[in-house]
Amino acid sequence: MDFGQRLKNLRLERGYTQQQLSSAVGVSVVALRSWEKNTKKPAMDALLSLGRTLNVSMDTLLDFPVRNTPKATLVLSPAEKSLLRNYQILDAHGKKAVETICAIEAERISIQQKPQPNKVININEARAARYIPHFTSPSAAGVAAPIDAADFGMMLADNSVPDTADFAVDIQGNSMEPYIHDGDTVYVRRDAELSIGDVGIFCVDGAMYCKQYYLDEERNLILVSANPDLRDTNVFVSADSGRSVRACGKVLLDVRVELPDYLFEG
Repeated sequence: MDFGQRLKNLRLERGYTQQQLSSAVGVSVVALRSWEKNTKKPAMDALLSLGRTLNVSMDTLLDFPVRNTPKATLVLSPAEKSLLRNYQILDAHGKKAVETICAIEAERISIQQKPQPNKVININEARAARYIPHFTSPSAAGVAAPIDAADFGMMLADNSVPDTADFAVDIQGNSMEPYIHDGDTVYVRRDAELSIGDVGIFCVDGAMYCKQYYLDEERNLILVSANPDLRDTNVFVSADSGRSVRACGKVLLDVRVELPDYLFEG
């Protein structure tokens, strides 16, 4: 039996719905469904949370056979102990970043240890590689999409990625056409100051949007769709609404996006 089917059976045996178990574990329903379908695997902190919630051991959850073998004693250096303590206090986002970096560095060491033929080293190849987070849960350019902070990987920032980019995010929808298209990946500078008309990534009540930034005369926030055919997907947040709004960063584009004319009509 594969992991996904085993997880589903344990969830049903304990009487959990997918919504109830995902809430108890602290992940989205989308993430839990991907685990049960075996399209993705949970990180270690999520596995531990699943074990506690379902009241099963890791051996049972992962179907490890129990063998009567002597336990090896793992001796950690002070630096390794410090690293482990720091890892344990991180949130899911931080743990995912550490695990991804470790995997990348382990692969780099593995490649270095393989015999390499003599060759001339290109100066660009010798330059230190830069990696940035790439969020694969789409940012909605017109349709609200929930944020799953754990759903990202580290991507190599090649010459096409702006030097000031802090992360990349996939876009869903075409409300920012003709500047950004459905399925595009955009690069974002975190905590950049936004001016009127700038394109940014915004989180409103837990939903993520890629829109233009605009404040009207009453200081009401309008997240604007550049595509006039999709003006009905604008997000309006009144100044006194009390809604949760956060600007996650400025989208780095090669062109200046002017506010659409329809915004000022009538």
